[in-house]
Amino acid sequence: MKIKKTKRIVIVLVCLYQSMLLFSSIDVYIKIVKGGKRLELGISKFVSKDPSYKNVAQDVEKILIDDLMFTRIFNIIEPGWQYLPKKEISEKWKKYNVSVVVCGEVELVGKEYVLKGTMYDVETTEKIYEEKFVSNDIRYLAHIFADNIIMRFTGEYGIATTKIYFVNDMTGSKEIYSMDYDGHNLQQITFDNSINIYPRVSPDGEKIIYTTYKYSNPDLYLLNLKTKKKTPISSRQGLNITANWSADGNQILATMTRAQHQPNIFLLDLNGNIIKRLTSIRASDVSGYFSPNNREIVFISDRAGFPQMYISDIDGINFRRLTTPAYTDSPMWSAKGDRIVFCMRNEKSMFDIYTYDISRGTYYRLTQDSRSNENPFFSPDGRFIVFSSNRNGKYELYTMFIDGSSQRRISQIKGNSYTPNWGPRRIKN
Repeated sequence: MKIKKTKRIVIVLVCLYQSMLLFSSIDVYIKIVKGGKRLELGISKFVSKDPSYKNVAQDVEKILIDDLMFTRIFNIIEPGWQYLPKKEISEKWKKYNVSVVVCGEVELVGKEYVLKGTMYDVETTEKIYEEKFVSNDIRYLAHIFADNIIMRFTGEYGIATTKIYFVNDMTGSKEIYSMDYDGHNLQQITFDNSINIYPRVSPDGEKIIYTTYKYSNPDLYLLNLKTKKKTPISSRQGLNITANWSADGNQILATMTRAQHQPNIFLLDLNGNIIKRLTSIRASDVSGYFSPNNREIVFISDRAGFPQMYISDIDGINFRRLTTPAYTDSPMWSAKGDRIVFCMRNEKSMFDIYTYDISRGTYYRLTQDSRSNENPFFSPDGRFIVFSSNRNGKYELYTMFIDGSSQRRISQIKGNSYTPNWGPRRIKN
């Protein structure tokens, strides 16, 4: 299956203030959010000057609300009327304990939609933020507006514009697909009629590295998502698997056997040249992942007799074990570097997902009694985890909050879905 959609995005920034974070009221909101309290956020009825696009405005509003609800930062108040910057209108919103109201106006200019997003301070009725977004994709308009709202309240952009990349076997082959974080806009990326595994998108969101068996050997390839050009990174005889990007996108960690050796971890440049062999003992070392500062890696090794997590410096020294009681797999560092998410085999010989607190040396179980849960991957902001689970009879993709709550299937997709990778925020398509 292939879903094509041509999009051209132009974002026109119209900031009424140089930085929202300079305002004392927004500083207060940031402190409240970081303290774990949800904010009462008002959503005005989205409108259009042209009645023909009333339904479009309503659709954008609904998508925006879904995005904001997903974040778990806000309690959304939507009484169904339009906010106007007048005292008598503000008094009505105050009854809901709303301090800020979000407004939206949609119009069609040429062949593209323009969303003017605005936020008002209910107490003063002053406009505190305004920005225009232009796209032929109304979902993207809502997503990027949501990301910018999150930025104004927390100091960090949201994840509504992100995509998830994964493997699916609906065609009878294992191909790579992508979809928006909320399950919409499913697209098939590879058409190799073979086995493609472990896709990993680059930090700039423009390229994917993955392993393909198309040429009868597990070869590592790079695919440019814009040009669709495929370039071999490593087709050395033997395994070329579980590759991951450095945080700056300039290097790659990969597991290779080089024909005569056991699986070991190598540091490669973007042309596939070996910079350094990082592990070299008689053990199987796989699934290397860079720390956010590129100074360390976490990986899986069976050097202790069964697969466990280890951390080492990027120079391949100072190895230390992150001790857990059972077979572990699929480690991935959080963006802030304080946690590692991984899966561990449970008492039923299935897998559950855990996080490891590096400073405390402790781990926390996030899934339980839901069959096998595997391949965890953090969202770019580190607040959510995507993973694959066969709890409903086949492998599907789920998301959950970092504490394991709010587990939900992303989308109902044919076939089995594996090894999800949560891509970076997009500011254009």
